[in-house]
Amino acid sequence: MAGVVAANGCQLPPAAGWLDVSTVLSDQTLADTGDGRRDGDSRLKTMPLELTFVRYAEDDAELRTDLWNLVDEQFLPGDLRHRLASNGLRVGLIRGLMPPELSERLTPTADATGTEPTDSPLATDRAVVRRVVQTLAGQSNEIVVTPRVDELVLLERDSRSAAETLSGQTYRAASAIFDVQVTPAADGGTEFEVLPLIRHGAVERNWIGDDGAFRLEAGQQRTVLDRLAVNLLLPADGTLIISCAGEPSSAVGDAFFRDPRGRHDGCRLLVIRMLARTTDPMFTTMAGG
Repeated sequence: MAGVVAANGCQLPPAAGWLDVSTVLSDQTLADTGDGRRDGDSRLKTMPLELTFVRYAEDDAELRTDLWNLVDEQFLPGDLRHRLASNGLRVGLIRGLMPPELSERLTPTADATGTEPTDSPLATDRAVVRRVVQTLAGQSNEIVVTPRVDELVLLERDSRSAAETLSGQTYRAASAIFDVQVTPAADGGTEFEVLPLIRHGAVERNWIGDDGAFRLEAGQQRTVLDRLAVNLLLPADGTLIISCAGEPSSAVGDAFFRDPRGRHDGCRLLVIRMLARTTDPMFTTMAGG
């Protein structure tokens, strides 16, 4: 494992084995993963996805300035970058290794208190938390970014037309979530879709159509912020960086990357990368044949 980690992006030390995904995945993703282990699905190969959550102060020059000087934000279309920025989000890509001082800032810290809450990695008292999720190609992985709060006020700007509009909504029993889907590409990179959404309200049971049949699914309501979806091809040596932008407010970026419970000041940063080189199975078969 150590060799794999060192070969991909910033040099973070490997965990002492696979970590419990229940601390970072939503209840719905865990239910879907359990359903997918039936019959022949056990033969499917998983892809390890590393998520590193970093908490930092508003005046932290290394993570607010130095890090973003290394980040390529131009890989996204200009209109999408504008929509993300106007909603308090910042997304960028790093290729290759980071400077040692920044790599050290992304190294997970130990839980010295032994009293760490388990509802979300961003509700902990640790500055850096690392999680590894075993993903299946094209499958949904709901990553809980902030813990559930009784009330979440969210303002969303729509800048797709000349007349920019601002809409607001109050959500009860709400959590901010990224729905992440990964698909191996032919060149060893990974196609990513990162979709922000809000899970909210009481847990309900609904019949869902799936592959010509219906199944009973329990979960909260989903409000999908599809205007802010990010689709990209992450290179094999690439690292995806997501954080908030601008001053504290009730924007989407604040809901995802500032503590809604007020336990910690400052911002949060999410670092995403694959821990193994991936290749589309079709091209693997062709090469082997």
